[in-house]
Amino acid sequence: AVLALLGDHDGEISLLLTRRTEMVDHHKGQMAFPGGKSEPEERDVPDGPVRTALRETEEQVGIPPSQIEVVGSLPGLWTVTGFWVTPIVGILSGPAHEVEIRAQAMEIAETLWIPLARLQAPGTYAREYRKFGEVNYPIHVYQVDQYRIWGATGSMIKNLLDRIERVG
Repeated sequence: AVLALLGDHDGEISLLLTRRTEMVDHHKGQMAFPGGKSEPEERDVPDGPVRTALRETEEQVGIPPSQIEVVGSLPGLWTVTGFWVTPIVGILSGPAHEVEIRAQAMEIAETLWIPLARLQAPGTYAREYRKFGEVNYPIHVYQVDQYRIWGATGSMIKNLLDRIERVG
């Protein structure tokens, strides 16, 4: 499970993203939401994905569950690398500048808050295709400065932004 965490960063509603280190086993150097694999006690329980997302967020970036209000989830998805991901959506309880981010050095190279307005700006989003094996998959790509956000994270951001747009 992963946490799509929204917060007020410098007066703009923003999304917390991480850049994974080159030391992790999977998705080296890629942009991602905080998250990871469920522990045995988190499996097969109704709130398991929420527990996983909150635990992994605290482990990876140091934000405790007490500072996050879970507001829902997005549809889960399979990655082409064989992981089932459940995206949980949360809202930071206070301004982002009041939260101390403590990135776990082995997993997280960098953290950043990206304003939703930047993600929604013309020219930021593109639909591309990438071949994995014999299949040519459509992928959602966001380019924000030097950060290329794609794959499962790009798909989850697209889904979140589409839902936000629909509710106004």
